[in-house]
Amino acid sequence: MFAPPALAQQTLNLSLGYFMLRHDRSEADIVLIEHHDLALEPGDFNSVSIGGEFLVPLRETFEVGVGVSYSGRSVSTVHGRVFNPDGSAIRRTLAFAQLPIAATVRWLPLGVAYRVQPYAGGGLALIRFHFRESGDFAARGSLFRDEQYDTSRMAIGTVILAGLRVAGERLVVGMEGRHQRARGSFGPAFARIRDAEIDLHGWTVSGTIGVRLGTP
Repeated sequence: MFAPPALAQQTLNLSLGYFMLRHDRSEADIVLIEHHDLALEPGDFNSVSIGGEFLVPLRETFEVGVGVSYSGRSVSTVHGRVFNPDGSAIRRTLAFAQLPIAATVRWLPLGVAYRVQPYAGGGLALIRFHFRESGDFAARGSLFRDEQYDTSRMAIGTVILAGLRVAGERLVVGMEGRHQRARGSFGPAFARIRDAEIDLHGWTVSGTIGVRLGTP
């Protein structure tokens, strides 16, 4: 069924979804390194993602977009192989958050003339990530109490996406899957780990709702 001409308007999209870090990680990844010592899995950092995106149509079958999203989670854990002198657990808290800003291009094979609109695309992302570790650390047979390591850095990566949306005269609702591929560096040392990285690869699955702006 054909949709009204208003479907060619610019769109402000809001999204609510879930970000999932991949489990197959690089050897220098800080989450994998800490997994060897702590009761911790990469999936523990999976978290709710919220975002917004501004879309501008190009002809009938393409759109360009600029958007920002946020996801983050704090995880409390314990050391898996070393204990306090009294036998109690050595506790630590890790927190990870990210703020990707993505510029994307979408291809709509059916164009904007139909209410049901599948699409696919990709682009580049500038990702500001934050990582923090706090608590007690065990290293070289010693315990280090109440330490905290905190950093915020930038990474550049790629994004691919695909989705399906249903367009009305003013509102657009849909579902989207998005894969982010990037890797960030912590510099020479962080949390007693040398040359650590963080693997920012992951999937986000979201529900979206958009509002058409202006008058066609």
